Parts: sequence; C-alpha cells; structure tokens
Amino acid sequence: MINKLAVTIFFITVAVSNLTLAAAAPAVDPLANPPAPAFAGQTAAPAPAAPSIFKEEVIATNLNLPRSLLVLPDGNLLVTEGSGTVRILTPEGTLSEPLSGMPDILSVAGRSMNDVVLDANFTENRRVFFTYLAPAPGQKGGVRTAEERAAAAEKNIPFQIDQVAQALLKVDNSGFEDLKVIAAIPGRRLIAAPDDNLYISTMASNETSSLAQNINSVYGKFLRIKSDGSIPQDNPYAAQSFLRQEIFSMGHRDPDGAFIHPKTGELWAIEHGPMGGDELNIIRAGKNYGWPVITYGKEYDGTELGYTSLTGMQQPLYYWFPSVAPSGLMMYTGSLFADWQGDIFLGTMSPTQGKFLVRLELEGEKVVAEEHLLIANDRRIRSLVQGTDGALYVLTDSEDNNQANRHFPGEVIKLTPP
Repeated sequence: MINKLAVTIFFITVAVSNLTLAAAAPAVDPLANPPAPAFAGQTAAPAPAAPSIFKEEVIATNLNLPRSLLVLPDGNLLVTEGSGTVRILTPEGTLSEPLSGMPDILSVAGRSMNDVVLDANFTENRRVFFTYLAPAPGQKGGVRTAEERAAAAEKNIPFQIDQVAQALLKVDNSGFEDLKVIAAIPGRRLIAAPDDNLYISTMASNETSSLAQNINSVYGKFLRIKSDGSIPQDNPYAAQSFLRQEIFSMGHRDPDGAFIHPKTGELWAIEHGPMGGDELNIIRAGKNYGWPVITYGKEYDGTELGYTSLTGMQQPLYYWFPSVAPSGLMMYTGSLFADWQGDIFLGTMSPTQGKFLVRLELEGEKVVAEEHLLIANDRRIRSLVQGTDGALYVLTDSEDNNQANRHFPGEVIKLTPP
C-alpha cells in the first residue's frame, strides 16, 4: 500500500512539474528563424529607386463589405457588396441602385458573392460570370445568420451550395438577364481567358488542407472549365474520368487574386500562406504548387510546418514572410502612369504587418523592387482595377470591429497622376 502510494505521489509530482515547466516555457516567436529562400530575389525585394507620386480621391463610400471591382468597356465600374448586390459606379463617383436579375444568393456573416468577372469577349456578348453561395433546396436565400447555419448542420440539413453562373448584362447596365448556373464549385476567384475558358481558384486551408493534394477533390486547386461548364479537352486530367477533370493545377492554399498576362497569356496568381508564406506564382497546367507539403509559412503558434522545397513541386516566383494577407492582383498596362507599365499591384489585409497597396517591379519573371503605397490609409484592400482612363481604382473593405476599434465604410479610391 505504501509503495502504491509512493508511486502515485511520484507521478503526481512529475505531472505538476511538467505543467509548471510548460506554463513557464516562453512562447514560440512566430517570426524567429525565417525560412531561407531557394534563390536570390525570391523574397524581400528592395524599394524602387524612386517612390511613386500620385493623388488619391475617394469616389464611393458607405459600401457594405465590398468584395470585387471590375471595369466595363464604357468606363463604368461594377462593384459587389457582401449581401450579394452589384452596383454600377461611374468614374466620377455616382453609385447606382442594386442591379436586378441577380441569382438567389445566401449571405452569411456578410459574405456571399466571392467574385464577378467579365467575359473576355464582353463587348460582343455582354456575358458576366459569378461565383457565390446559394441556398440549398428548401432553404431561403438572403441574409442568414451563422447560428441558423449551425442549427441546420446539427440536424444534418443542407444549408448552402456553391455555384458558378453566367448572365448577360443589359445594354443599359440596369440589370442581368438569361442567368444560367454552369457549375457547382466552391469558387474563390474567377478569371475569364480569351480562349473561352474560365479559371476558378478554390481554397484548402484549415480542415480542407489535406485535399489540396487530392486529385479527386476540387479544393486547393485552380480549375479550368469552358464557359458552358464543360471540360476543356486539353486539361491535364481531361481523359481520366475517375479524376476531377476540371483540375488545372493543385497544391494551393487560398488563391485570392489572379490575372492573365497580357503578353504571354499565362495565368499569374497570389495566395495566402498560413503564418507567412504568401506567394506569387505563374499557374501552369498540371503543376503542383506544394501546399500543405511545402510552404514558406509556419503554424500560427510559430512551429514549423515542414519543407520549403521538394522535387516535383513548384517554387513561388516570390513570397512574403511575415504574411501580408494579399488580395486582388493586376498588371498595369496604361499610359497614364508611364513608370508603372508592366508593374504588378496587389492589396494587403494583414492585422500585424499593415494594410496597404503593393507595387512590384519586374524583370521578366523576377521581382526586382517592392513598394508599399497608401500606408497611411491603413485599410484592407480587396480588389483593384485599371480603368479605361488609365487611372488605378482601389476597393477597400468595410470594417466594424469593436475589439480592434476599427470602424470604416467600404470605399473606392481613384489614383491619378498629381
């Protein structure tokens, strides 16, 4: 009895000691031991030789959780809001009422419409593509609460479905017509290519991260479909009916911005890493971009995730450590800012590293300079486009965060030469 008591006391003492040591152990610094780049210039490019000079003008405000911004050939802009509304914005700042003819959209926590893009041949066909949340059969659309979604999940009742649709924008820009759902895909960003193909990015973070390497899953991929939802015959897995034939590339965490390079025709994209490891990539058919096997990011507690490189997996052209939380991506091709021609722009949304506009100078496929603009604004940037007038239009998110004491309306900022 004494021996058993002694053993029990011993293990209790060890357990208490271990708990004490664990409590006293210093927290892991997530920014310590930054990863080493695979090649020179892959991260932390220097500032440009001369800073950019421009003037800024807020042309629209009081937008509610805006998500995407695009420019129409007539010079007007389309801007989406969190509830799923789409409005016309003139370059002078006149904002229309919500357009009619939208699909039945489900909005939970203010997010529903992920992206809207014009067909590459919009001037001829007036076609627009959407990726959004729709209510499941038997459920109602509109604004719903997270509690309603949780209650449906507890009862194993379908609550929402992911959809990609197309519609035609009326000639007078008053609304949409001839709506057609073309795919049931959890799209993040859309990119319409001139060859009638539609690229769709999907995320694979948190509980879906393992699916990024699964070729039977659409998560963590760039997908490519035709405008009618069919599979392009030159897709990497188009001939393999037992795989997801929509897959164009795999191993992505959360691509939140992309564009078609105007000269090469290739797809460029940015994606969110975990704690660090945000990436700029050229997306090529059949390639594996590594997530979650390789990454330049870490777990949010600062522990290492794994490798930064492996044979057969693509290296990013450029990465950020710490994370800047990139969103929106474009290449400037206008003449209004001669010094910006061929430069890449993206927004950031990081709560720790700042919220600003990034300009990247390129030499071929190499980033040679990085400049941060609109730093003083300290606003989450969601999207950005080049207007027909050559101005740069920047969409900032609305915020209503009591904990961080951040309360801002969503806005569109117009950048022009001074």
